[in-house]
Amino acid sequence: MRKLTYGLAAFCLTAVLVSGHTTYAWADEERGPGLRNGVPISQNDRQTETKDQGSKVTEEAETALANAGIGIGAEAEGNGEDGVENEAAKAAQEALKANFPRLQSTVMTGDSNWSQPFVNDAWITNNGEGFHGMSTFLTNIVGNVLYRTYTSSTGWSPWVLNGQQTTNYPNDVNIEAVQMRFSGYVNNQFDVYYTAKLDDGSTMGWAKNGTTTGTMGTGHYITGFRMAFYTKNSAFPYSTEKPLISAVPDGITQVEGGLRYTNGDGSAFTGWAWSGNERYYFVDSNPVTGWQYIDGFKYYFDETGRMLTDLEPVMGAKGPFLISINKQMNTMTVFAKDGNNGFIIPVKSFLTSTGPDTPLGTYQTPEKYRWRDMNHGIYTQYATRIWKGFLIHSILYSRPNGMTLDSSTYNYLSIAESAGCIRLLSGDAKWVYDHCALGTTVTIYNSVIPGPYERPAIEQIIPDSQNWDPTDPNIAH
Repeated sequence: MRKLTYGLAAFCLTAVLVSGHTTYAWADEERGPGLRNGVPISQNDRQTETKDQGSKVTEEAETALANAGIGIGAEAEGNGEDGVENEAAKAAQEALKANFPRLQSTVMTGDSNWSQPFVNDAWITNNGEGFHGMSTFLTNIVGNVLYRTYTSSTGWSPWVLNGQQTTNYPNDVNIEAVQMRFSGYVNNQFDVYYTAKLDDGSTMGWAKNGTTTGTMGTGHYITGFRMAFYTKNSAFPYSTEKPLISAVPDGITQVEGGLRYTNGDGSAFTGWAWSGNERYYFVDSNPVTGWQYIDGFKYYFDETGRMLTDLEPVMGAKGPFLISINKQMNTMTVFAKDGNNGFIIPVKSFLTSTGPDTPLGTYQTPEKYRWRDMNHGIYTQYATRIWKGFLIHSILYSRPNGMTLDSSTYNYLSIAESAGCIRLLSGDAKWVYDHCALGTTVTIYNSVIPGPYERPAIEQIIPDSQNWDPTDPNIAH
């Protein structure tokens, strides 16, 4: 197999930050994160970058890093006890500088027209007019950016991610508030901040990590939006006071030792809500707990109201199970049966890589293989056949040995395409291999909605030199 052409340095992926190749195509299509998501993954992508573009990347990265509170020279040029420059620290800083995350956004400005792209810490504007939709890409780092918009007439739109469009409103319906958050590795490294300008000239304080900026119930709307990201838990130099103008604070608050959700307009709230990436369901502003039937599924919420996304500790791992694979979103959900209600309990959710040839339809698994030679020296482990030559299996190895991993297939899971099989982290593939008996039903479909749970993400990247999967239970770490 031709390995992906990316290594890893101390902080971030050493992928090329694409600059100067802006296109409007992604604003006109429902593009899910099953596609490349702006992350260049082929050798040709690297060869087409010019020296001028490289200089522009470095300049942009230095500015962004400075804005994010990261000293370019201080850490990289520090001397050790012997007075010799710390080359490892310098290399790490250079890697961070060259591979700083990139947020690229566009907004719908009316009559289904999209604005020019805005990159990183820049005001998104529309000549003083409102916005009717939003699309944001996160590139050059592993993870997801999620976002949603609010209007008084419609409430909150569904969360979307990685270049998908929010609800596109008519020309007379303007976005009044926005929430954004990261998930996965990028969320472990950075906090995302964002602020808004309103049509009356007001500029909001900065919101952070899923809280709300803008206005609610005032008759005003957003005419400018700006976002930035800072290293996790670093000092933020701008005001975070009053990010939202509304009758009452919007969101989850602590009231007498418990959680309560208040709408910004003061009304009682029923529905899904998030605190960072933790998900809750509220009825009349109070969180539900225990087993709950919602939207056709059966979920479990702990004593605080937090929804659990791994139900094995609650109900065990005894089947039968149904495997549901969303090809478009590269997400697998394993369902358990709820008596006569059918397979409606989402037990686990896994990140996958699929490919253009991955077949849609419903199948029953006929065979399993502890190790499988996929194609002349490309091996996978914990393989479960779906149909013909299509299998659910681990990421890739050069030999039937857990110490011969191709690390790029770990870091770029969901970004790098498979040849049509369903690729999982080794630990996830082993769970399917161990717990989903032969004859298990597998359904493969396309949808812009990941599933009953949000799309998983790689939480920590591994070095290019690492030859084992940290999720593999057979490897002693």
